[in-house]
Amino acid sequence: MTTIKVLLKISKFLFISLLSNLLFSFPDDIETSLWVERHHLYKKSSIDSLIFEAFDNNIENIYLQVRSRGDALYRSDIVSFNSNIESGFDPLEYSLMLADLLNIKVHAWINTYLIWSAELPPDDDHLYYQNPEWIDKPSKTLDSYLSKNIVYLSPNHPDVNIYIEKIVKELIDNYPEIDGVHFDYIRNQNNNYGFNEMGIEVFENIYRFNPLNITSNHRELGLTNFEKDSLTNIWNAYNQNNITKLLREIRLYVNSFYPEILLSAAVKPNPNEAKNRWSQDWISWINNNILDFVIPMNYGLDNHLFIDNLRRINKEILNIDKVVMGIAIYNQDEAAVAKKIILSKYSGFNKICLFSYNSLRKNNIDFNLIRYEYLNNKFIIED
Repeated sequence: MTTIKVLLKISKFLFISLLSNLLFSFPDDIETSLWVERHHLYKKSSIDSLIFEAFDNNIENIYLQVRSRGDALYRSDIVSFNSNIESGFDPLEYSLMLADLLNIKVHAWINTYLIWSAELPPDDDHLYYQNPEWIDKPSKTLDSYLSKNIVYLSPNHPDVNIYIEKIVKELIDNYPEIDGVHFDYIRNQNNNYGFNEMGIEVFENIYRFNPLNITSNHRELGLTNFEKDSLTNIWNAYNQNNITKLLREIRLYVNSFYPEILLSAAVKPNPNEAKNRWSQDWISWINNNILDFVIPMNYGLDNHLFIDNLRRINKEILNIDKVVMGIAIYNQDEAAVAKKIILSKYSGFNKICLFSYNSLRKNNIDFNLIRYEYLNNKFIIED
């Protein structure tokens, strides 16, 4: 579709949409963004719908999932093209063109280490089979790494970060007009993982001990609890540093060639738990300017837990403007969403990201009702 046809399409709805913006758009004192899952990018018509809806609701940033399970929803010589996309269609290119006309910023959302999660195994040509030595493994070997239908690449295998770095560089080189790259699943599966064979070999060559020993039979080796904890800390730091190393390399590349492109990540909302359980040291990513901002996935229903995460983040972050608060709309109604926006703003967070567009459509979430609830209850944060 040419730019002229897109402009004609926009003109048909723009007048009504502008009137709607004046009456019903998202509050101007909150910068709002939205995560959009891959299956809304398969066709032009669905992209039209989501971008027009974003414009209609004063949503300034959209995060488009262009890499989901080891695939690509954009031109790539490295990654296989998603088979659900109609022939000859480039979802990212089309989204960028349309969003630019409506002054909406587009961030390319990529699943970093996660490459599969489904009931059925992937196709034979999937990365899982092409490079099985890259797959992350738990401390206790399972019968199959697909047994829980979740497969991650290992940040500890030296070739994995090189591969992901190539993917991101290609994406940026081919689409320099994107406003940002957004990393999801930039973490280990949990703290029982990280035990890729090559990763362990590299670790042993540096530190002269096998991390499997401290997780399984440290008492048989005669280690005290203090010694076990000390060795565990070394192993945990190794996992954290390998993930951080990937972001540092990409940061250097972006700073050198595309300084206007923003780097961000979706992160676990409790900073200490993120670091110790998922090897996601995101406080250092922000405080050391490795990322431009993060989006803590503060999805819990309980307001006390939600507030506790806000306080923890406020305590450790140096620049609160580098935090966009992630709020779920899949598990709560409009009033609860509005209350969490108010709690965020009360804590100093004036930027939010809603998860997700799919929930918006599936659960019939009404942005107008969120706005109404917000405006009628935000007096608690007014001076």
